[in-house]
Amino acid sequence: MVSHLEQNFYLEKLSELEENFSVKIISGVRGSGKTTLLKNFAKKLLAQGVAHDEIIFVECADNPRLKNFQHLYEFVSDMIAHLDRFYLLADDIDRVADWEKAINALFVGAPAEIYVTGSTDALAEKISALLPENCDVLKLEPLPFVEYEKFFPHKKTSTVLKDFLNAGSLPFTADVNKNILPQLLRGLGYEIIFDIVERNSVNSAKSFREVLKCLMQNIGVATNATRIRKQIKTMDYAFVKRYLDIILDAGFFKRIPSFDSRTEKFYCIDNGLLRALSFSDAVPERILVENAVCIELLRRGANVRFATFGEFTINFVLTDGGEEIFFCVVTSNLDTKYFADVLPALPTEAKKFLISPSRVKKFRGVSNIILQEFLSGAQKFC
Repeated sequence: MVSHLEQNFYLEKLSELEENFSVKIISGVRGSGKTTLLKNFAKKLLAQGVAHDEIIFVECADNPRLKNFQHLYEFVSDMIAHLDRFYLLADDIDRVADWEKAINALFVGAPAEIYVTGSTDALAEKISALLPENCDVLKLEPLPFVEYEKFFPHKKTSTVLKDFLNAGSLPFTADVNKNILPQLLRGLGYEIIFDIVERNSVNSAKSFREVLKCLMQNIGVATNATRIRKQIKTMDYAFVKRYLDIILDAGFFKRIPSFDSRTEKFYCIDNGLLRALSFSDAVPERILVENAVCIELLRRGANVRFATFGEFTINFVLTDGGEEIFFCVVTSNLDTKYFADVLPALPTEAKKFLISPSRVKKFRGVSNIILQEFLSGAQKFC
């Protein structure tokens, strides 16, 4: 299923890189629309008058002819032997062993426009090591709320926000019947796990799933590999650490450190993926809201940490020009009263904000930001 979400938003960005004499890398998690974008770009090239045989579209996934870089180089070389110029569009390039060697040889040896897609951030690192000044990266991410809501001009903002929190903003979610979306997200979860296990030669998919499940159950909770190991008593620490590193390298989660660096918190880059990977339709509202707030703060380029005062935790702490800003996320009256009682009493001069789905009563020294206004950027805090 393909949504219109990414069509113009990312296609225009990709077109800006055309004729830039560089290898264009399109990276993003599974379901972010990389293949769709590449196919739509091929259609755009045809519409611009590029000849059909000058567009070399290579699907690397599950192609037995493309096991390594030599196979890829020979495969493409046979197709371009008669061409003075060509566009190489290689999808799922990271399925090919040492793919960057083939791309480097093709780039320096012919007048080529090269576009590749892959699921990991390591794509850019590999090719930039060979072509440090000839690499452009377009990272496909779930859309921020401020862009997401533009595609639903006839819906109430409150309805769009609810969909955004519950289903996320991966491209395919917009056009899907909401009754079948939970099943599709669960299916995506299985595909993601299978893909990660296969790419990383994980010996035990069951053990890997245990670590992932534990991580999902600790979204927004101070943890680390040692604590996860204690929860999974049947697994050695080394395996927990390796699986955790693999999960983080796949790009689905963000790591938020504590001030003392002893623990960390993890958040999923999209609420739809959060549901997909937790295989649950019952993710608490508090987790969905906190997860969305964290990803939005990171998207704005903020240096995000968290802090603890005894048993009290500040969800997110930002530093702006030497000044600290505290953010606490609330979704109930009980949470609001708790934070509003504790925040003013903390021994700090930091600015203090409560982010809540609706307006709450003003409290001494504590400001309120409505979730909708925060996600849309309508209310500033710095």
